[in-house]
Amino acid sequence: MTLLQPFSALLLWISLLMVTSSVNPDKPEEKIYSCPVIQCSAPAVHGLPGRDGRDGPKGEKGEPGEGLRGLHGFPGKMGPPGIKGDLGPQGEKGEKGECEGVVSNDLQRQVTALEMKVQTLENELNRYKRVLILKNTRSIGKKIFVSTEREETFANGKSLCGKAGGALASPVNEAENTALKDLITPSKQAYIGISDEQTEGRFEYLTGGTVTYTNWKAGEPNNLKNEDCAVIQDSGKWNDLSCSNSRALIICEL
Repeated sequence: MTLLQPFSALLLWISLLMVTSSVNPDKPEEKIYSCPVIQCSAPAVHGLPGRDGRDGPKGEKGEPGEGLRGLHGFPGKMGPPGIKGDLGPQGEKGEKGECEGVVSNDLQRQVTALEMKVQTLENELNRYKRVLILKNTRSIGKKIFVSTEREETFANGKSLCGKAGGALASPVNEAENTALKDLITPSKQAYIGISDEQTEGRFEYLTGGTVTYTNWKAGEPNNLKNEDCAVIQDSGKWNDLSCSNSRALIICEL
């Protein structure tokens, strides 16, 4: 017990010495409780965030940038109509236009002139119709048979009818054959627009196509002396004969 007392006094003296030496005489505001060797208090924790600082003054406007200018956007919606403006000054007086009555009269004159021309054409057409009636013509269906009352070769007959806008008459049925027969002068014969020059024995229309109606006389066609053309006699019967060494009436169909 006697030995422990001096040792305890020594520990107390050393502790006081350490506390005294840790005190800084130049900084009196610091507490003497600081522990330079051993941490005396619990670790610190983060506090709550502080308040935002006040906005500073607005800076000066910078220089314009050098970037490319953007494209125009789409046009916006049309705004409401504005207030009607004041009436402008009266313009100069224009030239006097044509009266409606003058225009109507001019149109009426043109219509009258056209009507007169149509009437003249109708009179001419009727006159030619009467001339055709007086000449040897027959109308059957959509065809008109017109006799030239002239005897020509087969080649001249084709040319003559062609210039008139037609062809040598070619009956395709009994009615047309009869109408053609009635145009033939007694004891005469007329060329028919058929031939077998291309293929012997096969008669074809000069306008194209194989002959579908025939009225050959008994024993015809016989191709005597190379007879490639055909005629219709005053009896209505057909006969073949030479195209180059014969002459017959020319009857055209239009």
